[in-house]
Amino acid sequence: MKENELIIVSDDKEEKVTILFTFTEKNKNYVVFEFDESEEVSAAIYEPLESGEVGTLSDITTDEEWDLVERIFEQYEKDLEDASDEETD
Repeated sequence: MKENELIIVSDDKEEKVTILFTFTEKNKNYVVFEFDESEEVSAAIYEPLESGEVGTLSDITTDEEWDLVERIFEQYEKDLEDASDEETD
């Protein structure tokens, strides 16, 4: 498995996702990812373990946090589009 890939287990179903990007806001670590099979984009809060091992993902539960993720994701898409435009110039 590549460094930017995760396996998410939900309802006893394993799904492979690709991490698009991460960011930190108000002392919380967010990870935005795309499900490889459905290409659906989602996000979660990453909580590292103190032992240095791989941490856990928690659901985003507030509208405020989802609005934040949406704004950051829209900027991410715009930046990708701008970079692509620059390559074709």
